Amino acid sequence: MLSKRLKTIAEMIDNNKVVFDVGSDHALLPCFLIQHGITQKAYAGEIAKGPLNNAKDNIERFRLKYKVIPVLSDGLMNAPDDVETVVISGMGYYTIEHILDNCDINKYDSFIVQSNTDVDKLRTYLSDHNLTIIDEQIVYDGFFYQVIKFNSDFHDPYSETEIEYGPVLLKRRDNIFLEYLNDLKDRYQKIYEKSHKESLYKKIVEIDKIMYNK
Repeated sequence: MLSKRLKTIAEMIDNNKVVFDVGSDHALLPCFLIQHGITQKAYAGEIAKGPLNNAKDNIERFRLKYKVIPVLSDGLMNAPDDVETVVISGMGYYTIEHILDNCDINKYDSFIVQSNTDVDKLRTYLSDHNLTIIDEQIVYDGFFYQVIKFNSDFHDPYSETEIEYGPVLLKRRDNIFLEYLNDLKDRYQKIYEKSHKESLYKKIVEIDKIMYNK
């Protein structure tokens, strides 16, 4: 059973692209992609032999040998040349930064990235490297996760507001985004009631403006 977070990532992958899943966690996502006809070939990448063996066990269990291919790789260092779409999820920002710094981003059609920490720093990285955010989704799976899809097309730097809240999310303003903002505002409010820091008050006002489109 795929988590809501991984299902959201799967829905953001373009059909019939060869996918490399970095840190594949039992190859759950690549197996799902094959089983649901989203792609005909996927790679399950792992940095260590133990997790890679877990991926191999699942691939055998689902009878997907030769369709889901396990690869021992630090990030994308051993990614095969036919990879088109890269998924990096379930990691902290600095691990993701290391992976991106050590690959040729221009080689790939798109990246789908979900950071467990510092999503604003991830968007800052994309902005600083003039990369284009194609899509963003928020999913609640015990926690609000933000999933960002980007490619290497040139884009002017994003604004501070876009970096903090997401350029696509700000335009779409769907219900889950508003729920996320409301949760964020509540958290800032609780801290503000104890600290009375002006910077927190400004964040609360800023979120209110976004939520109510002021």
